[in-house]
Amino acid sequence: MPRPARSRRAAWLLASGSFAGAILLGGCTDSTPDEPISTRPGTVASDTERAEEATTRPTIAWDYPQVDGYSLSDEPPAETVVELKNPDAGCVLQLGHERLPDQVADDAAYTRTAIENVMSSLGATGEADRQRGTISTGAGPLAATEVSFTAASGPQELDVRLMLRASADDGVLVGIVHICPTGGIDEAVWSRFVDGVTLHGTTATGLSAGSPRQP
Repeated sequence: MPRPARSRRAAWLLASGSFAGAILLGGCTDSTPDEPISTRPGTVASDTERAEEATTRPTIAWDYPQVDGYSLSDEPPAETVVELKNPDAGCVLQLGHERLPDQVADDAAYTRTAIENVMSSLGATGEADRQRGTISTGAGPLAATEVSFTAASGPQELDVRLMLRASADDGVLVGIVHICPTGGIDEAVWSRFVDGVTLHGTTATGLSAGSPRQP
């Protein structure tokens, strides 16, 4: 089965204006992934503050399990993305993160907006499910939103599964994504991958003080 035309580049940054051509971190930001970001709502960081944050901010990193049929890509769509590919099935699994803009204070609202941007950018043709999910982190379970939907990439129909969470406390949007040709997503593969992932470098374990609802 041929690989989806946009399965790799359309799997992480498509919804982000600063990373044209790639999905998941579909944010609403024009910052580069490595740009120091102030996470204090309503403030603009000075050059000194940004430099201090750049040296003190924890490094975002992922531990992830081996998945049968998938191998690590040596050409991920961004430096902040870990990508595993299954060329036989035409599927990809990705882990990634993107720094949040300075003004983000509501985790839930930003998470919902990022999901809508991703779905719009991928040409979503229908949403199958949206539910609460959990990403394991070094600090504990991180509440997230899990969404599955169908999308159209030219003539190619795709199934997309993603788990996404913005954390204003950490100034980061993190996520897990799975993209396959229609009917290709294996629930056991998705569950095993999500259950085996651990995110490092974040401190949030639930909702931030500014998030009145589950992301």
